[in-house]
Formats: sequence, structure tokens, C-alpha cells
Amino acid sequence: MIRPLALAAMFLVSQWCCGSTTAQEAAPKTEVKPPMKVGTHQPLLDVTTMQGGLHPTWAELSGKVVVIDFWATWCSPCIASFPKLNLLKSAMAGKPVEFLSVSYETRGQVEPVLRKYALTTTVSLDNDFRTFKAFNAWGIPSVFIFDKNGNLAAVVYPEDATPVLLQTVLDGGIPNVEQEKAWDDPAGAEASFREMRAKAVEAEKR
Repeated sequence: MIRPLALAAMFLVSQWCCGSTTAQEAAPKTEVKPPMKVGTHQPLLDVTTMQGGLHPTWAELSGKVVVIDFWATWCSPCIASFPKLNLLKSAMAGKPVEFLSVSYETRGQVEPVLRKYALTTTVSLDNDFRTFKAFNAWGIPSVFIFDKNGNLAAVVYPEDATPVLLQTVLDGGIPNVEQEKAWDDPAGAEASFREMRAKAVEAEKR
């Protein structure tokens, strides 16, 4: 079952980025699979934090449960998930849990949205789409949860990211939860995301 939030995001991607529905239907369909297998160890993480310009590494995150959500400013389900992520971070205060929110967009695109909609996680910008590609995280919003050893424990929709789920991962367990499905045309999504970002960069130069 595709959840409403993810379905809305996928619809937006198809309309904004990946061509018309007719073109989508004409293309051969591939099997929809989870973005990444549970147990995958430390996929490429190449982001720059909005505050401080830091570059988080898996070595620095060792010993922590790591929650990485992927989003974009045009994605209304992503923005709608901000309060949920803020509450989740608050609920896990004092525990070894790190929250990263990753957008592929420019600082100029992201900052106005963050001024309007509060997000208390560590907001970061992907470096040349390397992290989006490594995670196959095109079907935003997507939340990837890694255990203390850097192994993937779950890929979920924002509404399924709960304190109970994170506590299960903290305790060394694998949560019994529906895994989010991947976008079935990653190459098309990447091309469209790159085009949107290039247009934003050009607009910011004017």
C-alpha cells in the first residue's frame, strides 16, 4: 500500500519533474522495490549542514541511531512532516539519536522555507546529489533509520517514524514496519531534480 503522503509526493514529482502521466505509462515499468535493503552498512553520506558548514561522517555518528529524512521545498508532504519530525526529536532528547534532514536544493531555496516552517533537525544540503543517489531517495519524503553500528534498520514514511520505532532500534532490534517503496525511475527523477536545481541557481545569479 502506498501511503497518502508518499503518493502525493510522487504525484508532485511526476508532474513537476518526470514528465506527463501519459509518458510515464508509455515507458516500461520496473518492479518497485525498497530504496535500500535493511542491513545495508553506511551508504555514502556527503552533505553540508546549513549551520556551520559541517560535513557529518559515519565515524562521527558511530554509536548513535541516525535518522535521515529526505525532502524538498516544493514537496508539500515533506513540509507537512516537519512538526512530526520536531516532536520526534524532542521525544528522543537525551538519547543517542541524531536527526539529519537532507535537501538537494540550494541555500537560497531552503532558507525562506525554514523561516516560515520551523525544522529543528540538522538541515543539510546534498553535495551534487551524491547522497540522494546512494540512498535511492527520490520518492520523498523518505525517512531512513540506521542503528548504532551504521546498519539500516528501516525506511519509512514520516508518519511511521515514532518514538517506539526509534527505541526498538536503540535497543538493537529491527522494527516490524512497512518499508517505504522506491521511486521507480531514479534516472528520470535525478535528471528532473538537477534541472530544477540548475534553474534555481541561475535565478539566484540574477
